[in-house]
Amino acid sequence: MKFKKILSLVLVGAFLLAIPVTNGNIDWKNWGESEIFASTTDRDNAQNELDNLQNEMDDMEDLFAELESQMSDKAKELSDLLAEQEILENEIYATQVAIDQAEKDLVAAKKKEQEEYEAMKLRIRYMYENSTQDSIIDAILNANGIVDMLNRVEYVSQVHKSDRDLMEEYKAAVEEVEMIAAELEAQMNDLVALQEVFEHQEAALEIALAELEEEAGDAQEQLANAERRARELSNYIAEQNRLIALQQQQQQQQQQQGGNNNNNSNTGSNNSGPVTAGGYLNDPSYDPAFTSNVSGEELVNYALQFVGNPYKWGGNSLTNGCDCSGFVNLIYKHFGFKNVPRQSLLFKYYGQPVAFANLKAGDIVVYPGHVAIYIGNGKIVEAQSTKAGITCTRDVTCSTITAIRRVL
Repeated sequence: MKFKKILSLVLVGAFLLAIPVTNGNIDWKNWGESEIFASTTDRDNAQNELDNLQNEMDDMEDLFAELESQMSDKAKELSDLLAEQEILENEIYATQVAIDQAEKDLVAAKKKEQEEYEAMKLRIRYMYENSTQDSIIDAILNANGIVDMLNRVEYVSQVHKSDRDLMEEYKAAVEEVEMIAAELEAQMNDLVALQEVFEHQEAALEIALAELEEEAGDAQEQLANAERRARELSNYIAEQNRLIALQQQQQQQQQQQGGNNNNNSNTGSNNSGPVTAGGYLNDPSYDPAFTSNVSGEELVNYALQFVGNPYKWGGNSLTNGCDCSGFVNLIYKHFGFKNVPRQSLLFKYYGQPVAFANLKAGDIVVYPGHVAIYIGNGKIVEAQSTKAGITCTRDVTCSTITAIRRVL
């Protein structure tokens, strides 16, 4: 088909099916406000995706309208062809009737010709062999004068001429019927050939119409999915805005409390960086032992080979695209770990808690709306953003750390 847009439609469909948003798995209202951390990056990424999605929806609507128009054209073309086929079938039927009649007429004409030929032979034999009254010799010998002889000879000649004329008429009649039959056969061959052309055209039109209907059905389904995903993205953005406002309010309250009591510090140590969530992150006693046969270096080396690959919302491919939680999920699943979360928020409760001071390669670092893997030397490997893709250049302290978990 000539629809170049259908490729982008399929790609958009795959994208739509992949976007996690909430997926119905997280009920924001059932989470405590203190456990939810919002990110302006997440919100802005979602807004960008929503804007792109709305543009794609416009393209899909245009494509759907184009497909409907072409389906209408093909349906009319097929209807016109079927009408022509019906006329052609009537012509074929009428021609076949004429051919059948011509064959009957030809048989009858040949039979009549043969009958007249046999009758003429009998008359000739009678006149020339068995008759003493109508023969030429009798006409000459028994004539009463020259006039009577000429009259008798003329009579015999007229009989012969009449027979010859009659035979010529029957012969001409047979030839005419044969010519008519041949013309009808030629006409029938042309009609049958045209019928085959019509049948091929009908088959081609039916295939084209079926393809258009299938494409229109796909376009309609993808458009419905896009509209549903757009609503989810809009709800997600609204929820992120609410949580960002709540987080800003909490930060303001913390700043006010810090101003009232300069001796009260939430960092716990000088090397805690921007960790502000408190709790075990600032308690150096949180340093669980490694219990798997997979080393942090081994996991990090595997993760680093995908640096440079694309970021994709809801993606589940380390080569073709994934988001931050999908990246960590796929890396750990590669080494056989089960029940790995697929949402960044849930990584706060996966594995064992680790203090910031005890951070080691392979540990999972959770941020507001984001998750990454620590690779050592103060860096993380992550599916960073749509623009950056999978990277390993950012510091572990690039944003507020809300949890560190050890799974190895």
